[in-house]
Amino acid sequence: MKKDTKKEMKKNIKLRELIFPNKKINFFVTTILILGILSGSIFLMMSNEVDKNSVIDQIQNFFKNIANGSIDNGLAFRNSLIINYIFVGLIWVLGLSMIGVIVNIFLTYIKGFLVGFSISSIILTYGYKGVLASVLYTFFSQVFHVLVVIMLSIYSIMFSKNLLYIIGSKKNSNNRLMLKKYIVILMFCIIISFISSIMEVYLFPNVLKLIISLYV
Repeated sequence: MKKDTKKEMKKNIKLRELIFPNKKINFFVTTILILGILSGSIFLMMSNEVDKNSVIDQIQNFFKNIANGSIDNGLAFRNSLIINYIFVGLIWVLGLSMIGVIVNIFLTYIKGFLVGFSISSIILTYGYKGVLASVLYTFFSQVFHVLVVIMLSIYSIMFSKNLLYIIGSKKNSNNRLMLKKYIVILMFCIIISFISSIMEVYLFPNVLKLIISLYV
């Protein structure tokens, strides 16, 4: 039993190290994401009444469409998957160059901004009742994709640092090993993005229907 427990612990540690390999870079990327979330929330709060009313109308229509079952799940799933994969592919490719990393940091910030704006929009529309909807939205629609963005951003920074070291020192480095890890992370993120789209399109609306009477 003890041996099995130790093996499981080692596997968990290795998985954690694969997903979040560098504490300093982890902290940096997470901080950028949080700043984006805060910025998105503040941006909505500082918007004028016309823009706020426009956002409220869009959120209400979205919830009503869910309640009425008028959303085409197949089309929504395809669109969600395409958007997720484009985002994943863009960050991964940009991470292959040192210049692209700067863009990736900005994309991480934008992702946080969109999440913060979306959460604040729901709360603005439904007040304290919107907190529950925001939690559901974040969990089913954004958690996994945010995880994907964080992982890709971390590895893109690490990959670029490795390239910079090779250029600066003119010495051989384990860039092939880093590239293999980067490819593995890409495959992992593709799978997670697929799961994220399923949760967003099929699970989120069904769970939300159970509490829809609170909002519409």
